[in-house]
Amino acid sequence: MILWYKKYSSILRASIITALEYKANSMVGLFAILSGLLVEYLIWSMVYASETTAQTIQGLTSEWSFDRLIAYIFLSMIIGQLKSSWVTSHEMIMQIRQGFMNQYIVKPLSFFSYHLMNFIGTNILYYVPYSLLIIFSPMIFNDIIFINSVQIPFFLLALIMSIYLSYSIYFFMVCFAFWFGEVRALLAAYNISMFVLAGQIIPLDFFPAGYNQVINFTPIPYLIKFPVDIAMAQNINIEHWIKFLLIGIIWCVVMRMLSSILYNLGIKRYEAFGA
Repeated sequence: MILWYKKYSSILRASIITALEYKANSMVGLFAILSGLLVEYLIWSMVYASETTAQTIQGLTSEWSFDRLIAYIFLSMIIGQLKSSWVTSHEMIMQIRQGFMNQYIVKPLSFFSYHLMNFIGTNILYYVPYSLLIIFSPMIFNDIIFINSVQIPFFLLALIMSIYLSYSIYFFMVCFAFWFGEVRALLAAYNISMFVLAGQIIPLDFFPAGYNQVINFTPIPYLIKFPVDIAMAQNINIEHWIKFLLIGIIWCVVMRMLSSILYNLGIKRYEAFGA
C-alpha cells in the first residue's frame, strides 16, 4: 500500500507541475462556466417570463422557482466540468492506437490508476476557481444552496464519487479502442448526451416519470443529480443520503470491474502496432 501511494503520488505531483505550466486554462474554464450560466439565465428568464409556460412548469413540479433553477444549473455546470474526463480519455485512446502500451505491460504500472492520477493532476487548476465558486454560492443563492452545514461533507463525498464513477465510465469506453480503430465518436456521443440525460442543463424532475424510473437503475443519477440534490436539499435526510452514497459506491465498483475485465481482454489482443 505504501509503495502504491509513493508511486502514484509521484505521478500526481508530476501531473500537477505540468498543469501549472498552463495557468490560463483555469481562467478559460471559469469563463466557460460563467458564460454558459449567462446563456442559461437568458433562456430561462424568457421561459419564465411567459405566464403560460411558467404555470406549466409550476404544474410539473411546484418546487422549481426561477432562482432555484438557476442555482441548480450553476452547480450542475461546475460538477459537469469537474467530472469530465474527455481530454484524459483522448490521451488513453491515442496510446492504445499508436502502440504506446508497452510501458504498462512491462512495468508495474496500472493503466487505470496512472491516468486517474493524470486526470486529477491535469484538472487541479480547475478545482481552485470552481471551489471558490462553490464556497461563495450560498451568498449568491441565499437559502437555496447549503442551508445547513451538514450538507457540505455529504456533498463532497458525492462529488468525489461522481468524479470517480465518471472516470470509470470513460475508461470502460476507452477500452473499446483495442477492437475498434476510432472510438472518440463514442465518447463524443456520450459526452454530449450526458448534458441532457444526466440533468446537466435541465433538471431530471422536468423529464417524464417513466424516464426517471428507468435511469434510477443506472449510474446516471449519481453523476450530476445526486451531488446537486444534496447541496440544494431543503430537508436534511442523512439516512437517504447514506443509502444513495452506498448505491453510488456499488456502481463505482461495478464499472471498475467491468472496465478491468474489458481491459484485460483487450490487452491480450494488443499487438503494439505503431510502437
